[in-house]
Amino acid sequence: MLLILFAKLAVHLYAGRRYGFFVDELYYLACSHHLDWGYVDQPPLIAAIAWLVRELLGQSLPAIRLLPALAGIGEIALTVLIARELGARRFGQSLAALCVLAAPDILASDNLFTMNAFEPLFWMGCAWLLIRIIKTGNGRLWIWFGIVAGLGLENKHSMLIFGAGVVVGLLLTQQRRWLASRWLLAPPSPCWFSCLTCCGISGIISRFWNCRPTSGAAGGIQRSVRSRSSFRKPSP
Repeated sequence: MLLILFAKLAVHLYAGRRYGFFVDELYYLACSHHLDWGYVDQPPLIAAIAWLVRELLGQSLPAIRLLPALAGIGEIALTVLIARELGARRFGQSLAALCVLAAPDILASDNLFTMNAFEPLFWMGCAWLLIRIIKTGNGRLWIWFGIVAGLGLENKHSMLIFGAGVVVGLLLTQQRRWLASRWLLAPPSPCWFSCLTCCGISGIISRFWNCRPTSGAAGGIQRSVRSRSSFRKPSP
């Protein structure tokens, strides 16, 4: 298993310095020079990570692509943990890890400094915790579920899609009992409290920031509309 993890790291350390910057990487580096509660098209976490990498390691290609490579290692580790919880033995766990290692889409995502490189960590982390909750009946794990989900929401808004899928999945199975438990939805819910605490003031301000008419997503849309309406077709 360690060999697979080292292979994953070696692939990205080699390939990550062979190509130039991707346009999104330059954008996130630019955002890291202007840290804010939120941005037009993403939550604040990726810019904060970019700032941390830039301050500690610099902004060379190997530097900014180190964390996506490490995130890829985390994805393989979580894959093994999930496979183990689902009953896979050593061969099944190794096969699952190899499949993640060789998946073209994952290889591409983990080779670039983008939100997509970190998103699977939060989805898979929540999935592993959910499996543990169902298997062990330990409701306290909902607190950790909320923390991971909160961090995932600060990375990318699509974490809400995963959350909606979890709720629907619980409703359609016998695990719907958790929806009425004090750990999940019944107030006061430790899961929701940990999720909101993890998102914190940053997450709340980020949502309102994007609704401001002078900045954020709302402001960007208004400026785009005004720009298009002021466009005049040149005379022939």
